[in-house]
Amino acid sequence: MMATIQWGMIGCGAVAEVKSGPGFYKSNNSALVAVTSADVAMTRSFAERHGVAKAYDTTAELLADPAVQAVYVATPPSSHKPLALDVAKAGKHVYVEKPMAMRFEECREIVEVCEQRGVRLFVAFYRRAMPRFLQIKQWIDAGVIGEVRTVRAVQHQRPAPEDLSRATLPWRLIPAVSGGGKFLDMGIHELDLFDFLFGAIEEVHGIASNQAGLYDVEDTVTATWRHASGVQGFGSWCYVCGNDEDYVEIVGSKGRISFEFFSDKPLKLVTDTQSVDMDIPNPAHVQQPFIQSIVDDLNGVAPCPGNVESAVRSTWVADEVLKGYRAQKGY
Repeated sequence: MMATIQWGMIGCGAVAEVKSGPGFYKSNNSALVAVTSADVAMTRSFAERHGVAKAYDTTAELLADPAVQAVYVATPPSSHKPLALDVAKAGKHVYVEKPMAMRFEECREIVEVCEQRGVRLFVAFYRRAMPRFLQIKQWIDAGVIGEVRTVRAVQHQRPAPEDLSRATLPWRLIPAVSGGGKFLDMGIHELDLFDFLFGAIEEVHGIASNQAGLYDVEDTVTATWRHASGVQGFGSWCYVCGNDEDYVEIVGSKGRISFEFFSDKPLKLVTDTQSVDMDIPNPAHVQQPFIQSIVDDLNGVAPCPGNVESAVRSTWVADEVLKGYRAQKGY
């Protein structure tokens, strides 16, 4: 019989509420046994609503609990490195939200400490386990569109209401907390998926700027890159547009695949012989398939599709794209 992996969770905010938190107690052979956050009232409320037995006031108390075997770090990026290191030093497996850390060098330090302490490290690039993206990978691996030549990603959004005043900015737009803007928060998911589909990105060039002046982090990014496999990519991310657009197109020698990245609208496959629209709804808790894969990995059933080295590479790619802007702004 497989063991039940007993999870602790640090951070009880919006991401944990639906996307990830329930996945820890709804996955097979998995239990969420303890939670904590910076807000004691929020911690207790989360525990009551989700049936978690232990609501700790501090991270130290949670890490001292011998029943906790693995810990999910669901906090903003500025605390990823210190918390991940604390979890590893407590001898517990680490599952940290993306991006793994604020910078590439911090990611490497997390990896090294986890290796030294003999614990496993996973990063929440959970789309690698979602059914719609696995279908795309299956098409590509089966050669349905032939050899992949290029990939193009576009994410354009209007500013959110809270973006319009510096008094209401979310933490994702505060450089000391996030390390970057919405590109680092959302665009990095696309970069990781492209690594999953096409292999490592070896060369990348990017331009980042702030065109609307609503906040200090970048609001507009363009990038080009090349995978070791030869696939070339182009991306455009702008979060101060007048219209919303979410589009990815993968072009091969025999056809193409197109889809929206941040929705579950139907995938489209077009070749010389067929045109297919495939509807694959997202799971209710989008991280649950990935969490299940981590549990299965820890139980020796099958490897998690997430790869620590690729997660580190995704931060390196983002750093390369943003380095000129960060140098200009001094963060």
